[in-house]
Amino acid sequence: MKIDSNTPPPHLIQKKDSATKSAAQAEVPSTQKSNTEYNKQTKLKMLQWFSRAGIAIGHKSSIEQDLQKKVSRHQFVKAQRKLKNLERILSLATDFSQEQPIQDELDPDWFFSFSEMAENINSPAMQELWAKIFTVEISVPGSFSLKTLQTLKNLTHRDAKILKLAVGMASRRKGEHGLKIIYGYHRKPNILSVFRLTKNEQINLAVHGLTYPDLLSLMDLGLIYNSEIETSELEIQSRLQYRCAGETFHLAPKKRGLSLQYYKFTSIGSELARLINNTVNKQYLDDLLVLLGNEFELN
Repeated sequence: MKIDSNTPPPHLIQKKDSATKSAAQAEVPSTQKSNTEYNKQTKLKMLQWFSRAGIAIGHKSSIEQDLQKKVSRHQFVKAQRKLKNLERILSLATDFSQEQPIQDELDPDWFFSFSEMAENINSPAMQELWAKIFTVEISVPGSFSLKTLQTLKNLTHRDAKILKLAVGMASRRKGEHGLKIIYGYHRKPNILSVFRLTKNEQINLAVHGLTYPDLLSLMDLGLIYNSEIETSELEIQSRLQYRCAGETFHLAPKKRGLSLQYYKFTSIGSELARLINNTVNKQYLDDLLVLLGNEFELN
């Protein structure tokens, strides 16, 4: 039998095929291994989160007995988490110093409504806000309404950050209680300018971190009113005093037909603003005063 010298022996062909198959098989498990590892990590995260709610996947035994154990464990873990949340809030509240003496007895209905909501607050940053509320309320009962608590309950950590940013731009006029974010002014056209296009003079709040979607979020939460507001025409003789956080400024219109434009905080927004450290957004205030300086005397 004649054998072609260029054809390898059969035993070598088998080994080559085996080696090729082994190499191919070695490549597949590498990808599968990474996917499997990813799935394991994802499942582990899922199990860890649900374990905080007292939920775990275990082996089945007697159905009723196993279900009873699961229910008991779930209720225990849930109660334990709520207890820890209240203990944390109480601990923070006792650390806050309150200079005002207690003026009146705390309303029991308010307190138990407060505790039922507060026990479900898990974020440390939000727990601090709830602790501040209790500190103020126990000294001055009636400072925070139950409606405000309900709004705060639905507030996320991101929402709280947006509110803090807005408070840094909020001003209060002397003699008024409401907070407002002044962003510009409007000049009514006169006889000389009636044929000219006039526009409102405004600063861009987004440049200072407060974007329009942020404003919409505050509106949806009921913290600021849903529309832009404009003051009535300001008298030339008027001298307005505003306080933005720790900064005070005065405005006096140079001419007639001027009005300020602003976003106004709701009563709930103003109540929650009391919990925020009053740190003025210096760049915002500087830009606002430069803009207003075109038509207002500043002092």
